[in-house]
Amino acid sequence: MKTNMTLEEIRCQIDNIDAEIRKLIMKRLDCSRNVAMAKQASGNLVIYRADREAEILERLGQGVPEDRQAEYLAVVKKIMETSRMYQYGLLYDWNDGLFSERFGEIDIPTKASHIRFTLTRPNQPNSMAQILSMIGDYGCNTEFMELVGENKEMGMVTFTLTIQGDLNEVHMKKLMYQLSMESLDFVIEQVW
Repeated sequence: MKTNMTLEEIRCQIDNIDAEIRKLIMKRLDCSRNVAMAKQASGNLVIYRADREAEILERLGQGVPEDRQAEYLAVVKKIMETSRMYQYGLLYDWNDGLFSERFGEIDIPTKASHIRFTLTRPNQPNSMAQILSMIGDYGCNTEFMELVGENKEMGMVTFTLTIQGDLNEVHMKKLMYQLSMESLDFVIEQVW
């Protein structure tokens, strides 16, 4: 692909496109807020639906040139992950006691720096990458991750992870809430 544009002109064009993308992402987050409000009103706090996301990816991937389809769908997946993060955060903020209802039995030290948990996810491409990305999006580092089980019949894998973070902080509680809602058999094993 040849262009008569200078690198500076191309970068200016990218800056303009980025400004448009920002406006569209803000509009999409407004819609995400409306989805969260509808979920709140219905009492159905389930945000993640793998089947719906698969349908959306299939639909949006149609007509995208093959040489760019994987990259395009990676961006769409990240937008959907971000939307879910926003929605779960809103639901957490709107529902006092949501964390304690799910994890009230956990002993949380006054100042904690690590959380170890186990979760089960479908054994499919990017399944664990999504979890690691989510952890990073909340500003946390994964310190340890180990595959501890695989159920080939059901197509599931179970991992234990240790992340750095203080479970007394709201963003960490939001992360644990989202992880618990998007995983099977989610258990916080230890906080220290």
